[in-house]
Amino acid sequence: SIRNKRRCENQLDKELTYESSLPPYEPVHKYRIYFLHELTSLEDSNHLINLSQHRKCFAIDTESNYGSNDPALIQILYIQPPDVESPMLLVEVQFLPATSSFTFIKIQQLFQSIFRNDSHLFTWSDIRRELHPFTIYDIFSMPLYSYFHHVQGQFKSWFNQWIKKYYSLPADHIDKDLNDIIIIDAPTHDPTLLLPTQLMNNKKFYSGETWSLQDAVVYTFGQYLSKRETLRR
Repeated sequence: SIRNKRRCENQLDKELTYESSLPPYEPVHKYRIYFLHELTSLEDSNHLINLSQHRKCFAIDTESNYGSNDPALIQILYIQPPDVESPMLLVEVQFLPATSSFTFIKIQQLFQSIFRNDSHLFTWSDIRRELHPFTIYDIFSMPLYSYFHHVQGQFKSWFNQWIKKYYSLPADHIDKDLNDIIIIDAPTHDPTLLLPTQLMNNKKFYSGETWSLQDAVVYTFGQYLSKRETLRR
C-alpha cells in the first residue's frame, strides 16, 4: 500500500541519517554465533544444551521474511558476564532438518532447556506474540511458562526518569552514575528524523509511542544499530 511504502521510505531516510551522523554500534559482550539448521553438528547441539541447562537468562528476538512476512529467524543470546563469550543462536526455521531426524530432536531439546519454567527471557517487544507463528515448525510449543521481561517498557520509564534527573542537575554536579550514558545533542538540520534528547523523550513518553531498539541505542550510546538488512527484500 501507499502508506506502507511511505513508511519504508521514511525508515530508509532515518537509516541514512543515523549512518552518516553516528559511529556503528559496538557490542559490549563477547559472543559466538551458532547457526541452527539442517547442518548443525551433534557436538554443537550437545554443547549448547549443556550450557543452557546451567544458564537462566536469555535475550530473544525474531525476524520475519521481509517480502512474505513468514517466520524466518529466532535469535537467542545467552546472557553471561561481559568477559565471557556468549553463544548467539540464529535459528533458521526455514532450513530445519526433517522432523524425524536426530538433529531435529536435538534442536527441540535445546529449546526445552532454554524455555524452562525457571528461565528469564529478556525481550524488546511482545515475544509471545512474535513466537506464536513459529510454532508451526514444532521446535517448541505454546504456552511458555518462563519469566518474561519486557525491556522496551522498562526502558521507556527508566529513560524518562534519567533524562529528568540529568537536566535538573547543574553541569558540575552530574552524578557519577550518569556518566556511563551519552546524551545526544541531535543535529538541527532534520528534526523530523533525529530530535533533541528531551524532545524525543517527551514525544515517546507522553504520546504512548514505543521506543524502537534502534532509537534507544542512538539516544543512550550515541551509536548506530543498522537495520538495513531487514529492510531489504
